[in-house]
Amino acid sequence: MAHNLEDKLTLALRAGRALGAGGFAAIDFETATAARASACSAGVAVVREGYVHEVRTWLIRPPDNEYDPFNIAIHGITPDMTADSPTLSEVWPEMSSFVNQRPLVAHNAAFDMGVLRASLATGGMSCPDLDYACTYQLARRVWRGRLSYRLNDLAAEGGLRVDHHEAGSDAATAALLGVALCGVAGQHLIPDAVHAIGLHMRHLSEFGQTIRPSGFQPDVGAIPESGPFVGKTVVFTGALVLSRTDAAQLVANAGGHVETTISRAADYLVVGVQDPEKVKDGVRSSKMIKAAALAADGAPIEMLSEADFVRMLAA
Repeated sequence: MAHNLEDKLTLALRAGRALGAGGFAAIDFETATAARASACSAGVAVVREGYVHEVRTWLIRPPDNEYDPFNIAIHGITPDMTADSPTLSEVWPEMSSFVNQRPLVAHNAAFDMGVLRASLATGGMSCPDLDYACTYQLARRVWRGRLSYRLNDLAAEGGLRVDHHEAGSDAATAALLGVALCGVAGQHLIPDAVHAIGLHMRHLSEFGQTIRPSGFQPDVGAIPESGPFVGKTVVFTGALVLSRTDAAQLVANAGGHVETTISRAADYLVVGVQDPEKVKDGVRSSKMIKAAALAADGAPIEMLSEADFVRMLAA
């Protein structure tokens, strides 16, 4: 029986390769400053049949080609190296084509997805729709009791070679962790592995980082046998005081299910503050308009304010 991390990772990688785990890519960004919109390097590693099939890296010019000495000390990239490089907005079409709509993994994925979203926004581009998982969070769930779950520490303890803070190498290492996690879960595809481990895929879009509703699971010991949200479908619209992730988790813990679109299957539409630039008739969002039309046609959809939603959860 394997007791140390190296043995566990070796066996998990072997299992993932035997399964032919693949169909996903890993991504990593380095930044020039503390700002999320300052990507200066990116790496993507594609996984096929249990192995890292191809790795690509890009040097990226951050805004005004500005760097902090602290960041240079971390990754060794300097302004001279990126003075003539394209911006992330210019590089993204090539990166996106390489990812080719595969689900992504990243280590500390919230950081990398935040860099992608902010850097594209700075370049005037909308955020792509991507499904992703965090190998840091998955590793914490699977290999409990480690002193550190940083990528270089996991790699060192697991016998993996990594040139830490070189974006391509970090992406390739995260990709190998993804294969190993598929092996632990006994699943060929990363979304199935994430679900089997007890976590959920996340989704990046122009609206930010959210949890994929189809993979959302309760994180409490037991859900109530009765209550206003047991077996109900909830949709959100507008800006909430709660984060969408926290609100969706509360619904799951109350026995409900979250969807992103309004249909006759929806039971509640929780209405937050509406963006005046996005409302369709000067007052209501498209979800509110559709819910009203369905309700007029007999669908049992109820619109709630966020305050009412929170009070019902506490009832």
